[in-house]
Amino acid sequence: MSLGKETERGLKELLMANAEDYMTLALLAEKMEAAGKAEEAKLLREKAAVELGHAKAIFETLVRAGGLKETAKELAEVEDLQHVSEYNVVAMKAKEEGHPEIERMLCSFAEQERGIAEALKQAAKAL
Repeated sequence: MSLGKETERGLKELLMANAEDYMTLALLAEKMEAAGKAEEAKLLREKAAVELGHAKAIFETLVRAGGLKETAKELAEVEDLQHVSEYNVVAMKAKEEGHPEIERMLCSFAEQERGIAEALKQAAKAL
């Protein structure tokens, strides 16, 4: 299957948005559960599962269109370039604004993100 440039770009954006929504809902559900709000937590987990389903369907569409190797390679590039630099930018802002503990946390996360990017690169090479 061949996707148009704008369709592919849109699907990639939606994949990231759904993945982010899934994680946000799952984390919020944990906090609600800890606060004794079991019903609300259950509802949030159900909505998180919907977001995960959307993300999986979009991911499968991208893999069918571009192949698993190319998809993994692109994810590695995004992880390496975008996410690592975003962590570092926010870390430096936190430092400027007097939050050295946040700077340290984010710099540590940036290093972990580099490791994730490397793992994605290795996975793409293995295909």
